[in-house]
Amino acid sequence: MELSIELNNFLKEYSEYKTKVLIPTLNEVNGFLKEMDRSEFWNKYMTGKSIATPSPIRQIMTRIKQPDKVVEKIFRKPHIFPNKLSSDSLKKMHDTIGIRIIVYFSSQLSLVDRELRNSNFFELDDTTPPEAYFEPEKLNRLGLSHIENKQKDSGYTSIHYMVRLKESSVLLSERPVFEIQVRTLAQELWCELEHVLSYKPETRPNLSAKRRFQILSRDVSVIDEHFNLLYEELIHNQEIVEFKDSDTLTFENTPKVLSKIGIQCALTELNPILKTLFSRGIKTVGKFLNIATPLRLTTIRNNFISITGHAPNNIEMISTLSMLSNEKSKETEIEKIKAHIHFQKFNSNESTL
Repeated sequence: MELSIELNNFLKEYSEYKTKVLIPTLNEVNGFLKEMDRSEFWNKYMTGKSIATPSPIRQIMTRIKQPDKVVEKIFRKPHIFPNKLSSDSLKKMHDTIGIRIIVYFSSQLSLVDRELRNSNFFELDDTTPPEAYFEPEKLNRLGLSHIENKQKDSGYTSIHYMVRLKESSVLLSERPVFEIQVRTLAQELWCELEHVLSYKPETRPNLSAKRRFQILSRDVSVIDEHFNLLYEELIHNQEIVEFKDSDTLTFENTPKVLSKIGIQCALTELNPILKTLFSRGIKTVGKFLNIATPLRLTTIRNNFISITGHAPNNIEMISTLSMLSNEKSKETEIEKIKAHIHFQKFNSNESTL
């Protein structure tokens, strides 16, 4: 009976803590993460305009820990939470807010690491340094040897940071420390499947299954490495590529071609840009540059601002521009531009409903 009363009181306390501390903190964090998710955020890491912006973020996930999970963890780890169902336990629990950042390729982990370490928004927790569940040799190759190396028998791979906000509406004494996990898309796949198959204590796999998990982890690591090598090869080719008007537009030469008309594209934009151009019969460098005149670019930009209130993003610009490949009349051209902008605006509104 006493435990039931204590539990009810604690759940009320956690609900208040969530309302006053966790939700305001997560709202502030989401504002910054939204900036990190923008391709333009990573322009500062470009050494030149001939290669695509890395745009490393595949996905960002955030959550606030559910009350039952909070209670379960307190009772499961009494050595960490000796005061049990109390406000002290809440302050010691550093995963009441959880953030996961998924990047495409392993070499992009160092970009996120640099951002977190040099952020004006986050500060690393002094008492809990970052931990990397990686092979030491791979950490060295990625330039992440400054992170403490850890190992898990299962083969789990990820980097964990404990951080708090430098500035917040929450009082400094109340600001929670929370965890940011950073991993690649391939590592996320392994973690999700491992979680489903063996995360819960009552379903821990036997020795044979654990061994298979370790083998699968190594296999995923090899796949991850091959994709990263392909990524680095693509970036190298974008840096050194030369082209002529008769060349077909490719992932290698398109960033440099676009830079000639003042567009710095992101890596993740290359596929939709090339699909759009090819679908309209614009397949060569010369044909694209012939339609991408300064006057047309200015006309599209000005009409976008007039109709939508903002300048076009790269994909909107290319999509509108590609409609004009066979247009000769200036009057008809402007009507086409306006019609296409209205069409894109309508589709954008529909997708948000």
